[in-house]
Formats: sequence, C-alpha cells, structure tokens
Amino acid sequence: MSTQELKENDIQNSSIPFVNHFNKLRHQPKWILKLIIVIVLAIISAFITYNTSNELLDNQSITNSQMDENMLRMSTTIGAFIGTIFSVVVVFLIFLIISKIFKSDAKASSLFSAALSYSIIILGFTTIISLIQIVFGLKVTDYKLDSLNIFSKDNKTLMAFSLTNLLKAFLTGVVYYSTSRLSKKASVILGIVALIILIGSGMIGGMNS
Repeated sequence: MSTQELKENDIQNSSIPFVNHFNKLRHQPKWILKLIIVIVLAIISAFITYNTSNELLDNQSITNSQMDENMLRMSTTIGAFIGTIFSVVVVFLIFLIISKIFKSDAKASSLFSAALSYSIIILGFTTIISLIQIVFGLKVTDYKLDSLNIFSKDNKTLMAFSLTNLLKAFLTGVVYYSTSRLSKKASVILGIVALIILIGSGMIGGMNS
C-alpha cells in the first residue's frame, strides 16, 4: 500500500470531527447548495446586525433625524451581508494560496467547496450564539457569549479569546489536512498560526473599539 493510500485510509478512519467531510470534498466538490445556505445565513446575520445597530444608536444617544438613523441601519445591514459573502472569498483565496505554496494537488473547486463548508459551520455557530444572546437579553455590543468577555463586560480585548476563533483555527487545520492533504505537522502549525492571527487581530480591534 502506497503512502498516499495509507494517508487516505488514515483520514477515512479518523474520529476527528469534520475530517471525513472535508476529505470527501477533495473528490466531490459540491458547492451550489452550500452557496445558497451561505447566502441564507448571511441574510440572517445581516438582520442580527440590524438589531445590533439599533442597540448602538440607543447607546450613543444619536440625535440625528429618523431618516439618518434609518440610512445608518440600512447601510450597516447591507454592509454586514456583503462582508459575509466577501469573507467566503477571502477564506477561499487563503486556502488556495497556502495550499499552492505547500504544493498541494487539491483542485480549486475542492478548496472553494471547503471554504463554503468552513463558512457555513462558522456562520451557523455564530448565529446560534447571537440568537441566544438576543433571547436572554445580552447586548451583542457588550458581550460575546462564547468568549472570556462574558466575565468582564468592559474588557473588549477578551472577545478575541473565543470558541469561535478556536473553531476557525481547528477547521483551518482540518481543511489543510483533509482537503489539501498537507502533513499532520504542517496542518497543526497552520492551525496554530491562524489562531494566533485571529486572537491578535481581535485584541487589536478590541483595544481600538
């Protein structure tokens, strides 16, 4: 049995979450239905952002006219939708570029399908978190339920230490291992690098907010 066959067998028998799913995308890169799901989740996320913009206006006691407030809400909502779709493209390009740097033979269509699956999982998770916060009256502007910020409302930098970022880093490693077929070591390292970047950028954003 060749090295490639051994790795294929190892991946197929893996008990690690999502490994088998992203492995299948290497051979069956379906994306049309997933793209529709991403768009639906992006719309839901945009409505949650609309609700958040209402909180921001209330917190800041904006005295602009009703028309200005409506324009702000609308532009924020549309921006959130476009930003979500754009993030899928960015994730795909990162997967593609890194995979090519490591001389992966994964097809672009497989990596695009992987980027869509990645986005669906992350969007689904963050949407559930946001809806739970809304149901229990926890302001999205003050808290991030899956982060250490839940213990310190005023410390925005703690939002960077979240389950969302851990999930993103984990899925990044899984994609490189299962779809791009990089080594376990390289995949783990790239996942850790992704986590460091996510936490670092989140802390910088928290300090500037």
